[in-house]
Amino acid sequence: MALTYTTGHDLVLTIKLPSTGTAVTFVDVCASATLTMENEQTVVETLSGRSYKTTAKNATLDVELYQDWASTSPASVCQALWTAATSYPDTAHLAVLTAGGKTFTFNIFPAAPPVGGGANDVLTTSVSFVVEDGTITVA
Repeated sequence: MALTYTTGHDLVLTIKLPSTGTAVTFVDVCASATLTMENEQTVVETLSGRSYKTTAKNATLDVELYQDWASTSPASVCQALWTAATSYPDTAHLAVLTAGGKTFTFNIFPAAPPVGGGANDVLTTSVSFVVEDGTITVA
């Protein structure tokens, strides 16, 4: 069986933001996207030994992107995220991450990207989104 290597250029991240009414694709401004899921487990000591029970799944989507505040064509991703975080903070938004031929679908809560940076640097910002209920579908 052949091994297929995937690079970051093969990642596609799309988030449907109610502030724009459409799906926003992050390909042009996204430097990295990492989806992390962890099981929250309780250890129970019994007479027969240890037993583990998963009580919750916690997941986050961490995105590093280039600040595009002044972009108008396409529309600013940073502005759309800011608007979603301030106008719809408790509304879950559909997110789809495609990596290595697999599609990961989940809901995230919006987060506003930090603004600013160093004078000699390309302005980037990091945003961490909470995944609703840690639920991720893989297809």
